[in-house]
Amino acid sequence: MHPLASQVDWPAQERAAIELFRTLLRFDTTNPPGDEAPCAAFAADYLAEAGIAPEILEAQPGRANVVARLRGDGDEPPLMLSAHLDVVPADADAWTHPPFAGEIADGYLWGRGAVDMKNMAAMSLWVMAHLARSGARLRRDVIFTGVADEEAGCGAGSAWLVDEHADKVRAGFALGEVGGFTLHTGGTPVYPVQVAEKGVCWVRARARGTSGHASMPRDDNPVVRLATFLSRLGRTKLPLQPSAPVERFVTELAASQGGIAERVLPLLLNPRLSATVSRIALRDPSVSRMFDAILRNTASPVALRGGSKTNVIPSTAEADIDGRIAVGSTADELLAQLRRLAGPHIDFEVLLTREPHAASPDTELFRDIAAVVAEHHPGAVAVPNVIPGFTDAHYWSRLGTVCYGFSPVRLEADGPGFGDLFHADDERIPVDGFTAGLRMLTDVVCRFTVAG
Repeated sequence: MHPLASQVDWPAQERAAIELFRTLLRFDTTNPPGDEAPCAAFAADYLAEAGIAPEILEAQPGRANVVARLRGDGDEPPLMLSAHLDVVPADADAWTHPPFAGEIADGYLWGRGAVDMKNMAAMSLWVMAHLARSGARLRRDVIFTGVADEEAGCGAGSAWLVDEHADKVRAGFALGEVGGFTLHTGGTPVYPVQVAEKGVCWVRARARGTSGHASMPRDDNPVVRLATFLSRLGRTKLPLQPSAPVERFVTELAASQGGIAERVLPLLLNPRLSATVSRIALRDPSVSRMFDAILRNTASPVALRGGSKTNVIPSTAEADIDGRIAVGSTADELLAQLRRLAGPHIDFEVLLTREPHAASPDTELFRDIAAVVAEHHPGAVAVPNVIPGFTDAHYWSRLGTVCYGFSPVRLEADGPGFGDLFHADDERIPVDGFTAGLRMLTDVVCRFTVAG
C-alpha cells in the first residue's frame, strides 16, 4: 500500500466513510426528475470542510453538478474521479428495507444507488478530502465530478459539462463505473476494469398497413406485421462481431483461470461454437448474457404502441427498440441488420445514437490498478473489460480522456453478484466490500498522483 494510504487510521476512517455513504443514499435523486441539487450541495459542503473549493454548476434548475479540483504540480495530465448522483426509480413496496433510508442490515448497506453509484461518490469524496488534509504534493491535478442525469442520457450532466465547461472537466484519465467488482467464475477471482463500452442506437420501428374494421381481418394488419418482426428479432442473435478489446478481455480472462477454462473460453470468439460454449461453460445466466451482449450488436424491444379502439385495425403500429452497437461496429450496420429481419413493410426512425468507444489498458494507471488488486486481494487479477451499457465515460472521452471503470467493491462468491444488484430491487453492497473498495481506490489514487 502507498505510504500515504498506509498511514490512515482505517477503522476510524472507514466508519466515517460509511456514514458519508449512508447520507448520500438518503438523498432521493430518482431520475426522472433527478433533483440532484441537495445531494450536490451536501457533497460541496463536505469538500469545503476539507479545504477544497468546489463549484456547483446547474444545467437547469435542480439539475446540479459539483466539480472540485486539487491542484498538483501540473507536470502530468489530471486524474478525474467521476460519479453520477442520480439513481433509477425504486418501488419501495418491493424492497426489504426502504430504498432511501441507508440502512445497515445483515452485513449489507441497503439503498438505491448502493452500487450504482453512490458508493463511488462516497469513496471519491473521502479520497479527495484525505489528499487535501494530508498536504501531500501531487504530480497531477485531481478532479472530482459528481454529475446529474446519467440515468437518463447525461444531457444535464457530463454531456452538458463537456459542451459548456470543458476546461473544468478536461482530464488525462478518469475513474468511474462500471468495473472494479469481484467476478467469480469458478477459478481465480477477477476484477473487470472497463476500458470500452458499446454504443447506443435507440430506434422506433413503425409497421404500416391499411386501416379497417377489425371484424374483417387483413393480411396487411400492421400490428401483426410488427409482432412478426419482433418475434423474429427475439429469436435471433445478431452476427458475432468480436473486436480487439473484446478479444483481449476474453483471452486475459481465460489465461487467469487456467486449466480447461483457458482452452474453452476463447472459443466464445468462434462464430460456430460461441453459442454452445456460452450455454455450457458459462453456467451463470447473468455472465452468459453479458458475454452474448458484448460479442455482437443487440436490439431489445422495450415499448409497444398500436391502435386505440378494439374494433378498428390501425394504419400503423410502433415499437421502441434499445439497440446497442458493438465495439468496432456502427449504427448503420446495426440498422442494416434490423432491416434484413424486418422486411419491406417496417420503417425505422433513429431516436438517439452514440458510437462505441475504447481506451487502451496499456497505461501507468491500469498497471497501478492491477498492482493494487493483486496486493489487496491476493490471487485475484484485474482484466480489461468491455461493458454492454453506456456511462459518463462516453462524454469524458470526447475530451481525450482515457476512461476506466473502476469503482471497486469486493464481493464474495457466496453472495449476490454485481449483475444481481445493479438496478435491482434490494440494491445493496456488503459493508466489508465497500470498505475494501475504499482502501483499493485510495491506494490507486495515491500511487498515481502523489509526488515522490
